[in-house]
Amino acid sequence: MICPNCNAEYLKNISDCGDCKVSLIEASTIDIPIPKMTWISLPILNGSTYSEMIIEIFNKNNIPHYVKNNWSASALNIKSSDLINDTIKIFVPKSYEAKGIKIINTIIGELQ
Repeated sequence: MICPNCNAEYLKNISDCGDCKVSLIEASTIDIPIPKMTWISLPILNGSTYSEMIIEIFNKNNIPHYVKNNWSASALNIKSSDLINDTIKIFVPKSYEAKGIKIINTIIGELQ
């Protein structure tokens, strides 16, 4: 269920929006525009140790992101920290680039 005013999502057993005080509708009946985003790659990371820490911070701070592992780690179903020279790329919307780089620098130090 979704509020037609603020687009907040609710469980099926709730009938009114807690904020707007209007009746909820089925989520499939509303056409919510998907914002256009330009995704950029943050500095490449080696291994999964730092990337897992960074992803956890991104999740806690609601920073949109997606992760692209090296093909070999995915294909072999192993942690990338077990592979030599394995790389991980984290992508964020362009508007989060500075914040993402600041977090990475906090975790692994200033990048050259």
